[in-house]
Amino acid sequence: MKRLASALMILGLVIGLTGWFSNPAPAQASDMGYLNLPTVQVLAAERRNAVEDKLKTKFGEKIDLNNANVRAFIRFPGMYPTLAGKILRNSPFGSVDEVYKMPGLTDREIAILDRYKERLFVSDPEVAIIEGFDRFNNGIYDDVN
Repeated sequence: MKRLASALMILGLVIGLTGWFSNPAPAQASDMGYLNLPTVQVLAAERRNAVEDKLKTKFGEKIDLNNANVRAFIRFPGMYPTLAGKILRNSPFGSVDEVYKMPGLTDREIAILDRYKERLFVSDPEVAIIEGFDRFNNGIYDDVN
């Protein structure tokens, strides 16, 4: 997609430049000393990156065990903060079922995972999302006033 957008922008630039050499300047513009610069039409290309693509998948409906921030687990009672922290420390997972193989899972945590299993999914880890400490503490806090 990026190559296509780049190719179209270059094509538009080439077409615009050839128009500059072939179109004579109007009498008023040349009389006033202005250049007759071509009008370059640039096609609007949608700019996206891998993070945006990932965020537009199942985020909001489900939790990606390999990319979610610890606070995403808050909406599932029993998962935040202890079980969520275990999941983040032991990721990435190849499938949702691999989460059950984490060391030290209690029977209660397994029951919680069973309760929410249909609301969990895994995708390839995205470095821009999981890099650094932000995944554990993104600095977003509720107002406690």
